[in-house]
Amino acid sequence: LQQVLGAKLPSKSMRHVLDQVVPSCMKAVSDAGGKSTTDETTGGRQLQVEQTATELNALYTIKQLLVHSPIIRAAAKSGSLELHAAVLDSSTGRVDFVGQH
Repeated sequence: LQQVLGAKLPSKSMRHVLDQVVPSCMKAVSDAGGKSTTDETTGGRQLQVEQTATELNALYTIKQLLVHSPIIRAAAKSGSLELHAAVLDSSTGRVDFVGQH
């Protein structure tokens, strides 16, 4: 998320990972831009952007699996495989399902 906001990129070895999450971060920042209220704190907005980016990245991962894996795409199309996006809250152990294909 910091890289979307203009921070320097970390080491070269991390660029591949960042390339995968940047689309979700950009969408989360864009979506949050129009939802600001006077009651919202900067910290609260940051947490919301991070949560949205995490959820969008989980959904984006499903999309990438379907686009790049003919085996997964065929199994999903035939109904023998379901793909579900979920986010783990590591502080509570709670898993929230955010969507499926």
